[in-house]
Amino acid sequence: MAERNTKILAVAVNVCRLLLAATFLLSGFAKANDPLGTVYKLQDYCNSMLHISLPETFLTASSVILSTMEFTLGACILFAMKKKSTARFTLLLMAAMTALTVYIAIADPVPDCGCFGDVIILSNTATLAKNIVLLAAAIVIYKHYRLQMDIVGPSIKWLIILLSFCSTIAYSAFCIINLPYFDFRPYKIGTDMYEGVTRAEQEFDIKIVYEKEGQMLELSAEDDDPDSTWQYVETRRIPVGEKKEVLDFHVTSAEGDDITEDILLQEGYQFMLIIPDLLKADEGCINHINEIYDYSVSHNIPFYCLTASFSPEAQKYWTEHTGAEYGYLMADDRMLKTVVRAKPGLVLLNSAVITHKWSNYNMPDTLQLNNMLQPTEQ
Repeated sequence: MAERNTKILAVAVNVCRLLLAATFLLSGFAKANDPLGTVYKLQDYCNSMLHISLPETFLTASSVILSTMEFTLGACILFAMKKKSTARFTLLLMAAMTALTVYIAIADPVPDCGCFGDVIILSNTATLAKNIVLLAAAIVIYKHYRLQMDIVGPSIKWLIILLSFCSTIAYSAFCIINLPYFDFRPYKIGTDMYEGVTRAEQEFDIKIVYEKEGQMLELSAEDDDPDSTWQYVETRRIPVGEKKEVLDFHVTSAEGDDITEDILLQEGYQFMLIIPDLLKADEGCINHINEIYDYSVSHNIPFYCLTASFSPEAQKYWTEHTGAEYGYLMADDRMLKTVVRAKPGLVLLNSAVITHKWSNYNMPDTLQLNNMLQPTEQ
């Protein structure tokens, strides 16, 4: 009987281990895939909870460290590396995270925790529930760490941990330079922005309910109203089909006019230079941007610069420091940071469909643009 109970306990311990390992691996990968997304979430936490603003370089380093720590810890748990110390650290971490999410669930300083980036978006209440389950799992493996099953030998374990550590840092750097490899945001390549902006969020079938002498009558919106002996009860909105994602993309001119559809209705190619904050943008790619602008002018391709810097001083600063010959269109800061994870970033549209995106570290040169655009350009 005791042996049977031990086997059941061992199964429970290893199920808890796999649950924790999968969570940390997914969380670490999601953050490594979108380091700037993690930076923006850390900024939200600092602004709303601590009321401070930290340097972006520090937050970027913190983002890479956080993703590396989570992914490596997940690998340590999965392969039962240093069972006791790993279990102890996991328990302390989950206890701290659960306490933090209790506060977040009550105070609601941010709309979602950002644990899994844009891969899985959880409400603050769902995050708390998740952390309570993980805390319970961490307690189980801490109390019975010896029952964790060894999958590989000790020498292989160290190699796996080293590879996990180095590959997470390298992948984070790759995604900072080349943008997230897996794009889970609504503005991924292939997205038809015009369709996304103009389509209805959800279609409904409208039913109007009446009642008379205990009998219910349900009519559609197109039906004639019943006679006055029927009493109105309620109007029901019944969802039809799948809920459609609506893009929160809006652009205004310098004069404040909404020109979103004017831009998205244009046929052919067009460039959108995305600079959320003109005063904090990387000026190291200026020559590339100016070459792209000159290319767009010579090939009659529309070129727009979208920014959340509304002040004339910021726009004057960017113009004087970069020699920019283009004007500025206004858009929401958070929306711009969602479109492309770079400052600045470049987006190429073809009849409102996103075909390419570049960060400030890998802007295309004219040869690349020729190879992409000339075959279909007439």
